[in-house]
Formats: sequence, structure tokens, C-alpha cells
Amino acid sequence: MLGIRHAPAPMARPRVPKPRRVGRGPRATGVQLGEDRARAMILAGASRVFSEGGVRDVSVEDLLEAAQVSRRTFYRLYQSKEDVMVALYRIGTERLVETCRAGMNEETDPIRQIHRCVDAHLGSARAIGRLVFVLGGEAQRHESSLHPLRMATHAELVKLLMSSATASKTNIDPLLVRGLVLALEGVTRMVLEEGDEGRNVSDIGIERARRVWSAWRRRHWPARAPVWRHCRP
Repeated sequence: MLGIRHAPAPMARPRVPKPRRVGRGPRATGVQLGEDRARAMILAGASRVFSEGGVRDVSVEDLLEAAQVSRRTFYRLYQSKEDVMVALYRIGTERLVETCRAGMNEETDPIRQIHRCVDAHLGSARAIGRLVFVLGGEAQRHESSLHPLRMATHAELVKLLMSSATASKTNIDPLLVRGLVLALEGVTRMVLEEGDEGRNVSDIGIERARRVWSAWRRRHWPARAPVWRHCRP
């Protein structure tokens, strides 16, 4: 209409982009991290994932997500999920053998040396019980890539105990020592099973295993283990 001034149309507000949701960010590459750190991140992530979901149902993608590394970095360091599993198992068994060796070197009596080896096994069950349960169970499968490492670890422990017997001039059949190593593995696994498959290993369970071992040793191996002296044919 004439004589009426129209108000100017309001100016459109500039569009402000919505802030992007900040997630965990892009997965880091080996160049950014360095090879040693990348390996450590992958192994730490795999340890968590294997402990939570076992071995068979875990994928490489699960490992990448847990470790927060790129796929390219993963495959530059490892060929497969099995490679990571083997690396974790090797670290654990090598640490177990070295703990046994260090403890045995602090003792001179063969029985006390075996006690230190028992302590090493039970200490591992207490510290990383769930992972020991998962990888140890996988290693018992003959078709698993962990099985040869399990047998090699047994052989190394037998060698340690046999060298102790030789140093103390005790005549002992290696078959008996191998049986001891298998029994120790079995007792440790039972402690893990009773502790919710390694999720909740209790001090009570650990001490019970020690008492069982001590009672069995007193029954079958008196002081200085004279029964060993006539084991060989």
C-alpha cells in the first residue's frame, strides 16, 4: 500500500558448522609412534582383548581398535592375530622360566629350589591369571601354534631342575622331573579354574595350592629327596 514503509527483511545468520564429535582420533602409525612403542601398544591391546574374549573369536580389527594403531602399522610388525598371540605367550613363558631360574639360583637345597619354581607359577597365576588361563588353554591344543612353545617351555624347566639335581649329586630320572612340571602346570590351571577362569584368583586359592604341594612333597619326597637316588634303571 502507498504511504507505508516496509521494514527491511532480516539478514540471514551465517551458518555455523556444528562441532564434530571428538572420538579417539585416527589410529596412530608406526612412523608417529616408533616401532618399539607400536609393538608395546599392540601387545597391551591384545592382552586386554584376549583376556576379555578369548582367542578364537578375536579379529585383527579388534586388536587394531584396542591398540589404536593403523592397519598398516599392525601388518608391518605382525603377519596375523596368531603372530601376536605367539609373541604374548613367548613373553610370558620366557618370564616364567627366568623367574624360576632366578629363584632357584638363590637356593642350594633341591626341595627349596622346586618350591621357588612353584612360587613362580603361582605368582604368574595371581598377576595375570585370566591371560594365563586363555593362552595356556590354547597351548594345550596340539594343533595350536602355541603347543610347540609349551613343549619347549616344559623342556627348559626340566633342564633347569635336572641341572639342580646334578649340582646336588642327586640321581633323578628326567621322566620324573617332566611329570613334576606337568603336575605343576595342572595345579596352576586348577587354581585358575577355581578363580573364575583366572578372573578372580584369590590369595586363599594360592595358599591352598602351596599347602597341597607341601603335603605332597612331604609324603613322596622326604628331606633331601632320597627317593630320587634310585629312580634311574
